[in-house]
Amino acid sequence: MNILFVTIAWAREGERNLYSDLMDEFRNNGHDVYVVCNEELKTHNETRLTIENDLHILRVTTGRIKKTAYFRKMISLLMLGSQMQAAIDKYLKDAYFDLIIFNTPPITLSGLIKYLKKKYSCPFYLLLKDMWPQGSVDLEVIKKYGMIWQFFRYHEKRIYRLADYIGCMSPMGVEYIRGNNPFIPKQNVEECPNSIRSSEEEIINTDGLCEKYNIPEGATIFSFSGNMELGHGLYFLADAINQLAEYKKAFFLIGGAGTHFKYLQKAFNEMQPTNAMLYQRLPLEDFKRVTAIVDVGLILLEKKYSVPQFPSRLLTYLEKSKPVLCAVNATTDIGTIAEKNGCGKTVLHGDIEAFIKAVKFFSENVVERHQMGINAKKLFTERYTTANSYNIIMQHFTK
Repeated sequence: MNILFVTIAWAREGERNLYSDLMDEFRNNGHDVYVVCNEELKTHNETRLTIENDLHILRVTTGRIKKTAYFRKMISLLMLGSQMQAAIDKYLKDAYFDLIIFNTPPITLSGLIKYLKKKYSCPFYLLLKDMWPQGSVDLEVIKKYGMIWQFFRYHEKRIYRLADYIGCMSPMGVEYIRGNNPFIPKQNVEECPNSIRSSEEEIINTDGLCEKYNIPEGATIFSFSGNMELGHGLYFLADAINQLAEYKKAFFLIGGAGTHFKYLQKAFNEMQPTNAMLYQRLPLEDFKRVTAIVDVGLILLEKKYSVPQFPSRLLTYLEKSKPVLCAVNATTDIGTIAEKNGCGKTVLHGDIEAFIKAVKFFSENVVERHQMGINAKKLFTERYTTANSYNIIMQHFTK
C-alpha cells in the first residue's frame, strides 16, 4: 500500500520520535510511505522533497507554530492547510495513495484532509493525540461556546466525520470521544496507543556524573523532562520540591524547554533548592548519562483538565525499565494503567500530601521500585510498541 502520513510533529532530520517510529514500522512491512510535515521558516526557507531512511519526506516551509506567541501560532495554523495542499499538488502530483493517516493536533487541517480524501478516494485513519477545543477551555485559554470555540469545534466535528477510524490513546479516550460525539459510529472509535520501537540497551559510563552536577550519592532520582507547557501544571512540581527540601533521599532532575520553562527558572532562582537541578540543554553525552541514572519518571497533567491525556514520555520511561509517578487529572487513566500493571503510582494533581508520600515510598523501598521497573518493561513490550499500533491500524485494511 501507498501510505500518506500528514503531521506537524515529525522528527528533525537524523532524529526520531513516535511518529517516525510508526512510519518505519509501515515501511518495514513493505509499504511505500510518504510523509507531509511542516518545517518552520527559521529552520529552512524552501519546501523540499527528500528521501530519508527510505521514506519520502515532503517538508513544507511554514510560519512558526512551536514555542511562539499564541496569536502568531494561530495565524500559522490557519495558513498551514493551504500551504501543505499546494506542496502536495506540486511535489506529489504523480503519486496515489491507498490510506491517509493524520495525527492531531491540529484539528484545523480538517479542510486539507477533506481535500486529500476526495482527491485519492481512499480511507482515512485519525490518530487522536489531543482533545481540542475542550483542552483549551479547561486551561481557560478560550471560552466555551465563544466564537473561537465554535470555530475549533466545527473543525473537530468535521475531522471526526471524515475519519473512517479514530484511534484514541487510551480506554478513557475512547469513552470520552464516544460519549461527547454521539454522531460518530461507536465501532469507528478504538484504542490505538502511543508507541515507539524498542531500542538496544546502551552501556553508559556514569562515573563522576553525580559529582559534576551536585547530585547526592544514594538519593533516588526523579525525572521530568521534555516540553514544559501550561497543561503540565508545573507549579505543583515546584511546590513539591520546595516542601521536600529537607528530605535528603530524593533528588529531582527537571529539564526541557517550552512556554513554562521560564516559570520554573524563576521559581528555582527564588527557592535555590539543593534537592533539584533544572536544565534547558545538556551536552548530548551528558544528557544520555543523566537519563541513565534516573530511578523514577514523573508524569504531570494539570488538574483542571476534564479530558483524557496520555503524554508520550511514559513510553520512554517504560522502555527503559523505569517506574513512574503520575500526578494527573481525575479524567485521565495514564496513572491508573501504570498502577494496575504494577509499574508505578498515581495521585491527583494538586494533592501535595499524596505526592510526597509517593516520593518517599519510591525512595525508601528499593526492592519494590526495582520490581516496578521490571513490570514497566513488560508493559511496554506488550502494549506500546509500534508493531502493536501497526496491527491495530492495518486490521481494517488488509482484506
